[in-house]
Amino acid sequence: MGIKEQQFQENVGRALSNVVYKTEKIEAANYIKNHRLSGMAVGDMSALIIEANGSNDTCCFDVPATVNKKGDISEYLTSDGTIIKRSRSQVVEKCLQDKSTATFNAGSVEAVIDQFAKKSNMVTDIINDLMNMQKLKVEERIDPEIIKLLLEEEFLHEGINTDFYYGVVSQAHGVLLKEKKAIDNNLFSTPYKIKMFPGEFSMYPSYLSVYFPREKGFLLKSMSGVMVVSALFIAAIIFVFWYSLNIIFNQKKLAIVKNDFINNMTHELKTPISTISLACEVLKDKDIPKNQERLDHYVEVINEENKRLGVLVENVLQSAVWDRPDFKLNKIALDVHQIIQQVVDRSHVQLDAKEGEIHTDFTATDSMLEVDRIHFTNVLYNLIDNAIKYCKEKPSIQISTRNVQGGMAIYVSDNGIGISKEDQKKIFEKLYRVPTGNLHDVKGFGLGLSYVKAIIDQHNGQIQVKSQLNQGTTFSIFIPKKENYEH
Repeated sequence: MGIKEQQFQENVGRALSNVVYKTEKIEAANYIKNHRLSGMAVGDMSALIIEANGSNDTCCFDVPATVNKKGDISEYLTSDGTIIKRSRSQVVEKCLQDKSTATFNAGSVEAVIDQFAKKSNMVTDIINDLMNMQKLKVEERIDPEIIKLLLEEEFLHEGINTDFYYGVVSQAHGVLLKEKKAIDNNLFSTPYKIKMFPGEFSMYPSYLSVYFPREKGFLLKSMSGVMVVSALFIAAIIFVFWYSLNIIFNQKKLAIVKNDFINNMTHELKTPISTISLACEVLKDKDIPKNQERLDHYVEVINEENKRLGVLVENVLQSAVWDRPDFKLNKIALDVHQIIQQVVDRSHVQLDAKEGEIHTDFTATDSMLEVDRIHFTNVLYNLIDNAIKYCKEKPSIQISTRNVQGGMAIYVSDNGIGISKEDQKKIFEKLYRVPTGNLHDVKGFGLGLSYVKAIIDQHNGQIQVKSQLNQGTTFSIFIPKKENYEH
């Protein structure tokens, strides 16, 4: 912003210098012409306007079309309270008329002077009169509308396209001339001032003063392109910073999950291994008496722990399989009620160990769906196993079905410890387990529900959970009748 303000100040200063310079040329040429043609003293400055952009001082300057408006009357206020009215169209028309006169059409100021150089008396009079013009009041020497036109043209040339007010001020005499709407304090406080008629010596010099009521807005508007690019660049930096932090936090989260999984898996695998190792040492110890009943017991322990190891390893292997993009299900038309009943019958051993119970309520009249028998059975096993494990009291499980639009809904409810709102958002994530502090009373890798979610997704279905702490949990599964059905 500072650089833009400095550039704006330089442009305004350059424009004001050009205006003051051209004003002096206009005054001199105007006087010479009036003196030659009529022998009059200083006349209306609009009688002759020097060309602003030309190399020679011809009789008229180029006025932008935007300021050549007929009927556009401006009002100016002099120091004695007189209101001067000027019409720009009249000024321009008079300029063009003077330009067309044959008497002063092609000559420059230098040409005019050369033409009358031989008339030494007349030249001497002109020079003396020009010197005496310094005694006139500033407001008598300039035409406010000409100043306005020159300012507009120079500002447009410098790329300054905003409203402005100007006046002529003096430290000794105050405001000498101003636009009617211009504010005196602003004319004195503005930094954009330049001495009028800088080639003349005066005890009380006057200054051409300009201020811009919408300067800040104009600067901001001129910087809009740069500001947009800067904003986009800053937004890109913020996005990259956010993205980098997100990656770092995700990596940290994955590292924590990985460590938890390794620790949990080590604990889960060491338990059956230790049990099998202990049973084998007992069998090998010749000092321990052995009978058939005791041998059968140790063999059964080894067999059960071996199966448990197999299940743990199978769970880990399955997690690698269902994440593969080429993982496909073997779907066939099956009676879902029969599958649910088979899972319920096989779960009674676990339920009996905790004195639990399981109830079914099959209200669905059409229970035929295309599902993968093995994986769909595993889904039900996982939900029932969780309902048993995460229950501090006697487990009470309710499985119900009903037909819904486009498919079938299955509900598995329990009276377990429940799941908090925060954990409900994460339970389907791979390797996630609900935190239980330092306790490790519930076994598992955190793969069960992520596996359930993956299988349901492969069936183009949906699974949802509703739960409250210490009030149980309900899992709702929807399986569409057709694969392309959108629920």
